[in-house]
Amino acid sequence: MPGYLHGNVPHGVCLYTPDQPQQDYLDNLADKWEIPFAKPASDELLIASIYSMGSTFSIGQSCSSDLDIWVCHQSWLDNEERHLLQQKCSLLEKWAASLGVEVSFFLIDENRFCHNESSSLGSENCGSTQYILLLDEFYRTAVRLASKRILWNMVPGEEETRYDEYVLSLYAQGVLTPNEWLDLGGLSTLSAEEYFGARLWQLYKSINSPYKAVLKTLLLEGLPRGEYPNTQLLAMNIKKFLHAGEIICFGLDAYCMMLERVTHYLTEINDPTRLDLVRCCFYLKVCEKLSLAQACVGWRRKILSQLVSEWGWSEDQLAILDNHANWKIRRGREAHNELLDAMMQSYLNLIRFSRRNNLSVSASSQDIGVLTSKLYTAFEALLGKVTLVNPQI
Repeated sequence: MPGYLHGNVPHGVCLYTPDQPQQDYLDNLADKWEIPFAKPASDELLIASIYSMGSTFSIGQSCSSDLDIWVCHQSWLDNEERHLLQQKCSLLEKWAASLGVEVSFFLIDENRFCHNESSSLGSENCGSTQYILLLDEFYRTAVRLASKRILWNMVPGEEETRYDEYVLSLYAQGVLTPNEWLDLGGLSTLSAEEYFGARLWQLYKSINSPYKAVLKTLLLEGLPRGEYPNTQLLAMNIKKFLHAGEIICFGLDAYCMMLERVTHYLTEINDPTRLDLVRCCFYLKVCEKLSLAQACVGWRRKILSQLVSEWGWSEDQLAILDNHANWKIRRGREAHNELLDAMMQSYLNLIRFSRRNNLSVSASSQDIGVLTSKLYTAFEALLGKVTLVNPQI
């Protein structure tokens, strides 16, 4: 069975029952090996929830997008059990890769955000650089694959400042049934220190994924605009619309809302150069070549066509972007420099912000050291240095 690991590996997903195709698959395995599958006792179910987060189910998910899966587990797992569960996830990642699917599993302790716990920094793991912003992204992009629903969605926006108290009142009134909800906590105030660490993390991500990182970097840059420290996180906007019943077309699409927020910020500061770049990055991220005719026109293509029409783009502009895989070195260097200029402008703005707020960064010194070393290696201009023009171009 894919991902099978011998030993006392944490198993059992709360509130999950296999559908018929899955049950048939399990029955076939049981017949083949002549070993019946024993259903775990309810008190042994150590995996609370499984969610996909990021671009999944949004306009930003293309055929080449990877999958980020959160495996939320009970907080009482010991180190050995967590290690075995991580090994299981690694086996599943390799199995998915053999099918041509890039997937990353992240083990999330149910109490992680309550206690500000973090794992080690890696190519796909932000380590200690962000807590509230990571939770914000999860809440606005999460798709439930199995088990418990997200409790945060049940708490009205005006009760966010007294989140824990309000949740206890829901349980006391019998509105919610205990052990049926995934509670990762409320979205408390975003600290300037976390804001700094998160901006550094996105700059680091831009080294290998510039088109996606530009959008997220500028989203962060615009957060404190005229309202810090009372920043309005994007997940709170989505919750406000949901509770008001205002669900209109693609208005709650996570990537479209990001683009709208960044567009508002760059228009407000009169920065048409970076606004045009953001739109190009968004277009390339969606990966729908509008200059080429398609037999089947899906919803993502319809939305992108509407946006491009609002931007006033010509057919020539679309043809150039759609041919980006075949750009020659001159055009590739121009695009590379445009991305670099946007990132360096964002970095300068970040330095100014840190000086204004006299920051001492909340991320671990080791994580900050790794990020700054990688950023200098990638972006510092040195005599004789050969610059890597991003292979995505």
